[in-house]
Amino acid sequence: MGASAAQAEQRRAASSADTWPTVLLLPALLLLRYVGEHGWAYWTGAVIGLFGLTGAAFEITAAAKHLAKRRKPWVAVWVLLVLVAASVHLVLRLAERW
Repeated sequence: MGASAAQAEQRRAASSADTWPTVLLLPALLLLRYVGEHGWAYWTGAVIGLFGLTGAAFEITAAAKHLAKRRKPWVAVWVLLVLVAASVHLVLRLAERW
């Protein structure tokens, strides 16, 4: 019984794997940075970035909850910084081409 409770607690703790939306945000940012002057690249980056922003919204909320409950606060802060920075950068990159 004790092992399953420890595993459940481990699953609820913050981890650096919570930055998975960067897998979608980074290709979108690279498309917009290097080929963004083409219409197809702008819209492809926007669509991929939208999925990344949706995932980032969920993970930012989860990281804020972990931070509030003081579960691995440094990891939660790292997740917040990475996801917020990538999200803001994507939105600014999309806005400058609009």
